[in-house]
Amino acid sequence: MLIMAALLSINIDLGALLTRTPKAAPTATCNITTTSHRFVGTPGATFRYDGETFRVPARGWIELVATPKATTFEVSGRQLPLGVFPRDSFGTETVQIPNLSKEN
Repeated sequence: MLIMAALLSINIDLGALLTRTPKAAPTATCNITTTSHRFVGTPGATFRYDGETFRVPARGWIELVATPKATTFEVSGRQLPLGVFPRDSFGTETVQIPNLSKEN
């Protein structure tokens, strides 16, 4: 009789496990759309981003971590917008640095 009661108890517990509906897996959300900017241009070209001046190295590009407050970059004294260039699946925006002279 004791064995029969134990089997009934096991069946009830297993039955409860089988009828549970699985919970949806949590999804991670991030409101950051641009994680970094890859500035591409002529080696030696200078530009300003977030208050600092950078020079494009010999490889032709430099990647900088995006800062939330920076919405523009500067080339030859001209402010140019960010957020208008293509982004890859990791959120890297590829920014083409225009060849501007001070006279333009």
